[in-house]
Amino acid sequence: MMTYEQALDYIHRHNAHSAKPGLHRISALLEQLGNPHKAGLPLLHIAGTNGKGSTATMLASVLKEAGYTVGCFTSPFIYDFRERFAINGKMIEKEQLTKLAEQVMQAEQFLDEQPTEFEIVTAIGFLYFQGCDIIVLEVGLGGRFDATNIIDQPLASVICSISLDHTEFLGNTISEIAYEKAGIIKKNCPTILYGKNTKEAIETIQKRCDECSSPLTLCAPTEPISCDIDGTSFRYKDQDYFVSLRGAHQADNAAVAIETLLLIRDRFPFTQEQLQNGLANAFIPSRLECICKEPYIFIDGGHNKDGIDMLLSAMDQWEELKNPTIIFGMMKDKPYQYAVRQLASRAKTFLTVQPPLPRAMTAYDLKNMADLFCDDCIACDSYKQAAKLAMKKQSGCILAAGSLYLAGEIAKELKKFI
Repeated sequence: MMTYEQALDYIHRHNAHSAKPGLHRISALLEQLGNPHKAGLPLLHIAGTNGKGSTATMLASVLKEAGYTVGCFTSPFIYDFRERFAINGKMIEKEQLTKLAEQVMQAEQFLDEQPTEFEIVTAIGFLYFQGCDIIVLEVGLGGRFDATNIIDQPLASVICSISLDHTEFLGNTISEIAYEKAGIIKKNCPTILYGKNTKEAIETIQKRCDECSSPLTLCAPTEPISCDIDGTSFRYKDQDYFVSLRGAHQADNAAVAIETLLLIRDRFPFTQEQLQNGLANAFIPSRLECICKEPYIFIDGGHNKDGIDMLLSAMDQWEELKNPTIIFGMMKDKPYQYAVRQLASRAKTFLTVQPPLPRAMTAYDLKNMADLFCDDCIACDSYKQAAKLAMKKQSGCILAAGSLYLAGEIAKELKKFI
């Protein structure tokens, strides 16, 4: 039997993407594993550019509150790879992940084409969630050719906010990206759509729904009550709600979760109190996460324009985010120029780092850009150096931003000083 470290090595040595988009590899792999995705388990399938992780977490939290055993499949992980596979909020044990990885490795030997890393991970998820009452399944990338789209008929197809991201894979316009997300819509299966999407996105989703005879629910506007460091309060369809997730946009993500839950209420009953408590208890790391209040330290993984704009909105409104010392890293295929300009111009000190990925911007290139907008910019050679400098220089808050791939490791370094 392999060790846990060997299991992770096996998973990670697969390519992130394939030159041949399609579901044929995941289909062949799952067939070798006995087609666990066809076991009849109820599923909620969630796609979108931003908000799908938060929405998935809210759905899982409410269903758990209502007494169900809920599998939740999300990506990427922040602190621990095992976060991707959670049952009732508890991530998979190392021994179980190792056992399932070994099972998938044996099945892979009979395939003609090597699966991608995400296809391996998806197969492990389907095996792990057997026995759950319901599975909340988050798409990895796009929708149409995503490995999770191998499922036949979910309880609902849920599509969150759609914006420009991963354009090299999904297209250069909102309509093209929405078309890829709409690929998760199935015949005669209801669809829930984030209410603040653009006209182009809504029209594309509606067209696909019409083709599939899929009833479409477009979420209504939420009414803000308050939005601060403690969370977000809002009114939706004459009911008041609170989510501990920070940012005004989380009210709109919660509306998607509420509409989805109301849709499946006949099959999965819950009370209004369970709905409200589940939303209030939902937690996902690195979404304007506050890991310390003395000093205030925030971690945010927003990495596309809409994600950065949501962060900027909070920075411009909350006193706790004023005069920040910012630790920043970003990928080359993300809007780093926009992010640097907007964030550095609001920073007291701007510290740059390079996440450990080939497509990451170097700390020195980011620093050279930031020099135009902030008088105190430093390129750091390591997360450890950045955390140490941030704690030394801060006089307001500390904010780590720019990438989910940065969030977990920089949070670990900052916590050493708390």
